Amino acid sequence: MNHFSYDQLYRFSKDIFLAMGCPEADAETATKTLLSADMRGVDSHGVARLSGYVRLWDKKRINATPKIKIIHETPSTATIDGDAGLGLVVAPFAMKVAIEKAKVAGTGWVAVKNSNHYGIAGYHAMQALDHDMIGMSMTNASPLVSPTFSKERMLGTNPIAVAIPADKQPPFVGDFATTPAANGKLEVLQRKGENAPLGWIQNKEGQSTDDAHGVTQGGAWLPLGGDRLHGGHKGFILGSIVDIFSAVLSGANYGPWAPPFVA
Repeated sequence: MNHFSYDQLYRFSKDIFLAMGCPEADAETATKTLLSADMRGVDSHGVARLSGYVRLWDKKRINATPKIKIIHETPSTATIDGDAGLGLVVAPFAMKVAIEKAKVAGTGWVAVKNSNHYGIAGYHAMQALDHDMIGMSMTNASPLVSPTFSKERMLGTNPIAVAIPADKQPPFVGDFATTPAANGKLEVLQRKGENAPLGWIQNKEGQSTDDAHGVTQGGAWLPLGGDRLHGGHKGFILGSIVDIFSAVLSGANYGPWAPPFVA
């Protein structure tokens, strides 16, 4: 097994973003955001995701030089158009807007449209900690999840993250998909040639399976909780809330109309 230092991965990732045409500052932001996943042990969302961004850029679904702008705002809220920029860049911009509004109004809520995969949700929520604020971040995603009792994909893995300062103690940070695991975990199992735990996914016939390739073969993720007996309907409700907050409120693609991450 090869091992690489943070500095090596940073230089490699930044060079990739620069080669895509990102400005220096955006390449640095994207790299820092991306590698935060690896540094927190979430290897499914770090450097392993880099090739996906390149493929999206190659398909002209990522704008390397976006003009990110606020298209609607109130003292405590804003809607941002990411101009198809890297989610790794657009999301930090949005979080800064939310923090600045919270400094003035006491709370700041920002919705984003026209963006893409933004790394781990926890990184963005944690940006509020430096300001002694509670941070929340969530996003909808490509439709891979079937509702309870269904075979059709309707929602993404739709993660939620919350970061809460705790004075002199370590902050509370919760970051979780509204499915039994993030989709990247399946990709890790596929690379290792290992099976998925039962209760994670179902095959195209709607039957539970441990085949890590089940979703790519026409199956779907189960909601958090798994089947109805184990509370999967509650997981689907959580995922639906994320979809509404992230996409419906911002005017972005939602539910089964969210585009796939990898072209």
